[in-house]
Amino acid sequence: MTEDNHINPAFIGFLRSDIDSFILRAYKPNDNFQHLVDTILVIDKFASVYTTINDTTVVYINDSDPNHWIKPGFDWRLYIPAKNRTVEISKINSTQVDGKGRVCYNPINSFEADGQIITPEFIQTNQFFTSGYRVYIHN
Repeated sequence: MTEDNHINPAFIGFLRSDIDSFILRAYKPNDNFQHLVDTILVIDKFASVYTTINDTTVVYINDSDPNHWIKPGFDWRLYIPAKNRTVEISKINSTQVDGKGRVCYNPINSFEADGQIITPEFIQTNQFFTSGYRVYIHN
């Protein structure tokens, strides 16, 4: 069995109050953000885990619905109300792996963030909530 990996937002140089809530919007892929599929409100300490290391806060969306995670199959807009700022995440390229007998996660090869192609690295940490792929968002 295989599952899609997801991308955690990593906010660099933001005050915690700037990102204590933000909105994720999922759109049909490759459609210029024309057809909205779902909207998710992410709130600190509610269905999410915020972990701050130095000047970077990584947000793990701990929602039981996997469609609420930034993952392949959708294009995404992340809106930060406190900054009136939108980040567009699209063209998430993932490779299907063979997971015979166990759960395997499909790697994310690349994605676009605000039109820039990103080749992400899987970050492995001692904390489950900070491991994974990241989209870095600078203040």
